[in-house]
Amino acid sequence: MFDVLASSVNITQDRITRSRMAGDPPDILLEPRLAQIGLLEFHRAEEAISEGERCVKRMRPVIEYTMENVARLFAKS
Repeated sequence: MFDVLASSVNITQDRITRSRMAGDPPDILLEPRLAQIGLLEFHRAEEAISEGERCVKRMRPVIEYTMENVARLFAKS
């Protein structure tokens, strides 16, 4: 029962996110690889946090590049 509820919440959240991102896309999108971790698997928090850290490390050049460009845009204003 909880799995079905969690799946429906996931689907709803995914559709809302897609809609919002289409209208106002982010400058950077970090997507940690967490598909194998379920919504209610709180006991796997350490694993999720580690993957979040790995994601930031993978994306660091993009983050730095984007932040430099944003800083330049504000400096011109």
